[in-house]
Amino acid sequence: MGIVNAFINQIGREAARDVYRSLASNSRGIQRNKLNIKEEEPILDQVINFQLSEDDLKTFRNLANLVEKAEHTDYEDFEWNELFYELDNKIDFCKANLSTEYIVQLEKLDEINAKNYKFIKSKHNNYVDSLIKYFDNMVSDLSRKKISLAVVLTLFGLRASYLGEKIIYTVINILYLFILGFIFYNGWITFNHPKLFNGNLPNETTADLEVIKSAGTVLMGIAIGCYLLYFALGVYKISKYKKEIKKNIDSKLKFQTYKAQLMK
Repeated sequence: MGIVNAFINQIGREAARDVYRSLASNSRGIQRNKLNIKEEEPILDQVINFQLSEDDLKTFRNLANLVEKAEHTDYEDFEWNELFYELDNKIDFCKANLSTEYIVQLEKLDEINAKNYKFIKSKHNNYVDSLIKYFDNMVSDLSRKKISLAVVLTLFGLRASYLGEKIIYTVINILYLFILGFIFYNGWITFNHPKLFNGNLPNETTADLEVIKSAGTVLMGIAIGCYLLYFALGVYKISKYKKEIKKNIDSKLKFQTYKAQLMK
């Protein structure tokens, strides 16, 4: 879904700006100036920037054009509610400012706009339901994994597969642990049998043997240090996995709250 549609349009434009600030109490003022609508602007911006023209007929035609455009609003766009609210304001304003011969036509525009609103709202509600279901399924899927087991499997390089990551990460982890095990084993052998595993270093005196043993200690230290770093990184990724579960729960709750506000 394209990073889940840019995280579902930034969580429904933050739950459609809290359902457009509970349907904003005040409409924007309109001046009787020259019409200033840029066709390349988004439909919402065109509606917001709509102004009365010197010619009532031109004003009406432009308003009717905006109502027609709104009919094709994307129901997945979380600014749809604000769009129809703004259009309603513009229609009411034109009723008050255009000549009376346009009242009947404006009433028809009002009816069309209300019909379009109900249609888009119905489609949008279904879309929100699908998002709630999506996040609910995500939470269910993620919650099936036991975090304690993931920590144990991290010890053996199997965390990635268990948490659903690509298999290549498991292969890399196991290979990495094998290399660390090989380094640790050689360090342990060198430390415990300095005369047999001296790597062609002098081993005649006690001092020589101590040097060899210290090399073995260094190898074991490197292996242990790298393993602890690997394990810490694994625990960090597990914590991110837990945060992913919480994020999906929060997203689901936001959309449920948004849906409840829409239905009021």
